[in-house]
Amino acid sequence: MNQTLQLNLRQQLKLNPQLQQSIKLLQLSQTDLQQEIQYQLDNNPLLCVDEAIKAVDQNIQTPSAKENSQAVEASLTNNNDDWTQVSVSDPITHNSISTSDFNIENTASEPVTLTGKLEWQLELSHLSDLDLEIGYYVIENLNDKGFLTLSAEEIAQLLSHDLDIEVEPNDIFPLIHLIQQFEPFGCASRDLQEFLILQLKQNKAPFAQSACEIVSHHFDALSKHHYRDIAKHLRLNDSEIHQCVELIQSLKKQPNTECINDTADYIKPDIEVIQQGRQWHVQMFDQHFPTLAVNQQYATILRQSAKASDKQYLQENLQKARWFINGLQSRQQTIHKVAELIVEHQQDFFEHGEESLKPLRLQDIAEKLEMHESTISRATKNKYLQSSQGVFEMKYFFSNAIPNDRGGELSSTAIKSKIKTMIQAEPSRKPLSDNTIVDMLQQEGIQIARRTIAKYREALNIPCSSQRKLLNNF
Repeated sequence: MNQTLQLNLRQQLKLNPQLQQSIKLLQLSQTDLQQEIQYQLDNNPLLCVDEAIKAVDQNIQTPSAKENSQAVEASLTNNNDDWTQVSVSDPITHNSISTSDFNIENTASEPVTLTGKLEWQLELSHLSDLDLEIGYYVIENLNDKGFLTLSAEEIAQLLSHDLDIEVEPNDIFPLIHLIQQFEPFGCASRDLQEFLILQLKQNKAPFAQSACEIVSHHFDALSKHHYRDIAKHLRLNDSEIHQCVELIQSLKKQPNTECINDTADYIKPDIEVIQQGRQWHVQMFDQHFPTLAVNQQYATILRQSAKASDKQYLQENLQKARWFINGLQSRQQTIHKVAELIVEHQQDFFEHGEESLKPLRLQDIAEKLEMHESTISRATKNKYLQSSQGVFEMKYFFSNAIPNDRGGELSSTAIKSKIKTMIQAEPSRKPLSDNTIVDMLQQEGIQIARRTIAKYREALNIPCSSQRKLLNNF
C-alpha cells in the first residue's frame, strides 16, 4: 500500500474568544456574574472599578473606560513615547483596603453545624472512651435532616473495621437513645415514624397516647389518609380521630430544623417593571454591578519597563479587559431588549394577574430581535423580573398556546391558574373531579383533555378529588 499526501479545503465555524466570553456572561445569573466580575478584578491588573478611582479625589477628572482603553492602546502601539513623562493620576487600586472601614461586627461568624452541636453535648455526658467513640460514629452517620442513615449492625461493623473494636448492636442502642435526647431533639431517629413516636411519647396532650398508637401500628394507613379504617380499628369516633390527626400534623417532620448546614440562596432581580401612566416599562438593576474601566495606573507602571515580555503581558490583559467590559455591556443590552418585548407582550398580566398571561414562545422573541433562540434562552435563564405581581424568572412568561372556541389562545400557565382557582372555590364535601373541571373549562370555550387537567393538577401539587375529600372530612 503506497502512502500519499492529499490537500483538502473545508470551512469550519469557530467561536473567537470574545464571542465565547460574551455567551458565558449572558447565561450567568446575577450572583454568578458578581463573582465573575470579582474574579476578573483580582486577576487582571488592567481592569479596575471606575467608581473607586473617582472617589479618590473629586477634583481629578478621570477618563472614561473607552478613553482609558484608547489611551493605553495608543501608547502600546507607539514605540517613540517618552514613558517617563506619563503621570499616574491614581495611587489607589481596586483591591486597596482601608483599615478604618474594618468593623469586627460586620464579619460573619462560622455557622454551628449539627455535627458540632451534638458532639459538644456528647462530650459533656461523662461517657467511657468506648461509648464516646460509638457516639461519634452515630453522629457522623446522620444526614442534614438529623436522621440516622445506618443501622446498629452497620455501625458495629464500621467500628470493627476502622478501630478493631468488637461491639454488639445492643451496645449501640443506648448511645442512639442518648443522642435522641440531645438538642435538636430526636436526632439519630431511624426514620420519620420513629421521630414522630419520640415526640408523641413526650407530648402531654389528651389524645397523645392514641396518636402514638396510630403512628406505631397504623402508619401505612395514616400516610394514605385512610382515617375511617384507623378509627374503626381503634374504636375512635370522628371527633377523636380528627384530634389525633391534627396532633400528628402539628409535629415536626425532621429533627434538624435550626442548624441546617446549607446556606440560603437569595434572588437578586435583574429587571424591575414599573408603571408609567397606563403602560408598564422595564428598568435594569444596574446598581448591583460596579462600573469597570481600564486601569491606567498599572499600564503606566508596566510601560516603564522596556522588556518585550512586559509589553506582551500588558497587551494581552488590555485585550481581555476590553473584551470583558464589552461583554458586560452586550449582556445588559440583550437582557434589556428581551425584557422589553416580554413586558410589552404581557401588559395584561402585570395589570390583572396570572390568569391574563398570554402564550409566548422563545421563537417569537428571537424573530423580533433577529437573534437565535439559544441566545434568548441564555438571556432568560436564571434572570429574574420584579413587579407589583411578585418576583418571577423570565422563563416563567414563556408558555404553550391552547386555542379556545373564540379563535383566540390561552397560555398553559393561565389555565393552571384557572384550575387552581376552581379547586380553591369547590365545595369541601364534594370536590371537583377532573371531568367536571373539563366541562367547566369547555363552558368558557377552552377545549382541553382530561389527562391534561390531571397533568396540570399534579404540577400544582394538588391531589385528586378522592384524596381531597378525605382531607376535607377531617
